[in-house]
Amino acid sequence: MNTRIPPGTNAKSSIKSYAWLAIAITAFAAAAAPPKITADQARAAAEQIAQLIEKYYVFPDKRQNIAAAIRKAVADHRYDIADPYAFADRITTDLRAAANDVHLAVSFQPERSTEGSDHGPSADSQSAERSLRRRRNEGFEELKILPGNIRYVKVTGFMWTNDVTASVTDEIARFLSGGDAVIIDLRGNSGGNASAVARLISYFMKDDNQVLMTFHDGMSGEVAVTRVRDDLRAPRMIGKPLYTLIDGGTASAAEEFAYHVQQFKLGSLVGEKTAGAANNNQFFPVEPGFMVSISIGRPVHPVSKTNWEGVGIAPTDAAPATSALEEAQLLALRRLAENASKTDRQSYAWARESVEARLHPFSVSPGDLKAYCGKYGIRTVRSENGTLIFQREERPSKKLVPIARDLFAFADSDQIRVKFRRSGDHVIGFDQITDEGDVLPSERDN
Repeated sequence: MNTRIPPGTNAKSSIKSYAWLAIAITAFAAAAAPPKITADQARAAAEQIAQLIEKYYVFPDKRQNIAAAIRKAVADHRYDIADPYAFADRITTDLRAAANDVHLAVSFQPERSTEGSDHGPSADSQSAERSLRRRRNEGFEELKILPGNIRYVKVTGFMWTNDVTASVTDEIARFLSGGDAVIIDLRGNSGGNASAVARLISYFMKDDNQVLMTFHDGMSGEVAVTRVRDDLRAPRMIGKPLYTLIDGGTASAAEEFAYHVQQFKLGSLVGEKTAGAANNNQFFPVEPGFMVSISIGRPVHPVSKTNWEGVGIAPTDAAPATSALEEAQLLALRRLAENASKTDRQSYAWARESVEARLHPFSVSPGDLKAYCGKYGIRTVRSENGTLIFQREERPSKKLVPIARDLFAFADSDQIRVKFRRSGDHVIGFDQITDEGDVLPSERDN
């Protein structure tokens, strides 16, 4: 049986690519009646999958046990299922239970499985993959400058296009290098290509030509190595505070990046333990219309002499995935403030108040809401649906977000805040305070 190469790669590069199938079973909507398979077809597919495992699975000592588990399930009529999607789901569950390997997966993809298996993906398929990578900016889908000049990038996948991705990565690095600290968000990133990982991680590494990962291909017996790149086109960020966000959806190539951060001690991992999917996989077509992902290789890190397969990567700073960004911001701001000038410390403290307010929202009592409302010269504060609204004469109104008692930020910008002043319990005015320390007072008219 011919091997299948993931779209966008070639036979030589595939041993350095990951394509973790966290959600391997994709139910494509059918225009007419749902497709069906016979019990004989399901049994034949299961046997073919068992034979592929026996021939190609990365760990020879596990092959027979995995194949035996599939054949026992066939004998028990576990796969006598007419729904091909349900069959794929069930046999995937059994493969992973037998091997503890999330790269083992079966999906029903009749269109993909019939592409020329002898020659890799069709020209149309390659064109569609290239277009997808372009639309997703090679996986770099979100850039931000966070308070305190922390530079943030969301990497949704480590994609690689030979004549494109390197320059895109260089531009991303140029943006990140202007920050006081860097946050790289890999939450939900299910992997991709090791060349893309090598390009980005190289910006945080000092030694050119340092081995990053050695890939052992079980099918060909070849060994491939990725190294720190020496052709970077943006400033390196060696020693810059680096925080990488991870969770249970961080897998495969994304885990490789996190593993480098951990093993080379480049920064902190913030969030939750990763998926534990280190092996390199290959795709094989199986009749009638299935695609099977089988681990055919394994990576070895030069520091640990092993990898993260089956165990995942633990965070340096544990935090719920949903709040990992805010926790990383706080860690960065506290570290930056340690050796900062007085002016910079004030800026970091300002930013920290905003982040802490997002983590722990402050609730304003109905009594305080009423106390703030009134006219303050050319400015008015009113309450709408439990929210304070700030307005200056005929200018557009702005929502105020509470940070602490008597302290509010504008919802659309945190460069100016409103600090109400009191005499006893009575609000007598407010000051508009800028992040640079300027104060504009307003007195209450009534």
